[in-house]
Amino acid sequence: MKHLFFLLFTIAALTSNAQILKQGDNLKIEFEKISTPYYFKAPSFTGWTEGKDMLLICNKPNPMDCDFVFLALRDTTLVGIYTIKAPNAFLLDTEGNSILSSGSEFFLLPLWTVKKNTQVIPADKAVFSLLDKMYEKSLQADSPQLDEATIKEYQQYKFDTTLPNRHIALLFDNYQTIITSTSARGERSPAELCIPIITSLSAECHSLYKNIPAIVCIYMGEALLSAGIIDKATEHFKISLQLYPNSIPLLVYNYRLEQDLKKKDEQLAKLKKKHTNHWMVKDL
Repeated sequence: MKHLFFLLFTIAALTSNAQILKQGDNLKIEFEKISTPYYFKAPSFTGWTEGKDMLLICNKPNPMDCDFVFLALRDTTLVGIYTIKAPNAFLLDTEGNSILSSGSEFFLLPLWTVKKNTQVIPADKAVFSLLDKMYEKSLQADSPQLDEATIKEYQQYKFDTTLPNRHIALLFDNYQTIITSTSARGERSPAELCIPIITSLSAECHSLYKNIPAIVCIYMGEALLSAGIIDKATEHFKISLQLYPNSIPLLVYNYRLEQDLKKKDEQLAKLKKKHTNHWMVKDL
């Protein structure tokens, strides 16, 4: 019995000494508890210039001895934590209020880190036009392929801080990071990440331009479908088709979700006749 009490006491002591942060905790308050912070150069988490030369900060000389490390921009602005002990995850301050979000395997540079240094100019529609161009070349075209000029224009938003409305490109890039990574592994994209990001992107576009790009409308519907929210996805695609009646991807999704068999047959016949060579129609 004596040995049992000693074992329980030891476990309790170790547990009380372990500092574990979770969703909803205040990043700044927890950081201020460190009496002697140790700073280390972080690996490259992102291609965005705001995330260049990031720092790892912890309370021990060796980061691997810590349960987690704080993540900071190069000016020491805290953006989140990374848990060293399994399960490994990033918990980020997504709103700029020091409150940690839910854990994720992805490092997604928070919107506020880019938006605070970006010129927000409604009259400048360059990023909107870029998203339309990417839609035309990657989704609307019969054979999807982005040319080098479009890719270069897209990548420029990551490092050219003089470009207006860069925060729009960041949200789009964060979404692309998730779906590209999960698709490569044959996995379903996590709805708890995808839906908030694409919703935020839609809101930012509408706030700035009073319109939402076709590619964003499509991604929103796909995120809802992936989450199994079929009714909302169906309604979303119908509304989006009113905005973009000639969008082949939207026509295809509306066909797939149509419950009326007669209408479904009519829609398929039109798609096969008008868009025979489109990559999505070929799969029908």
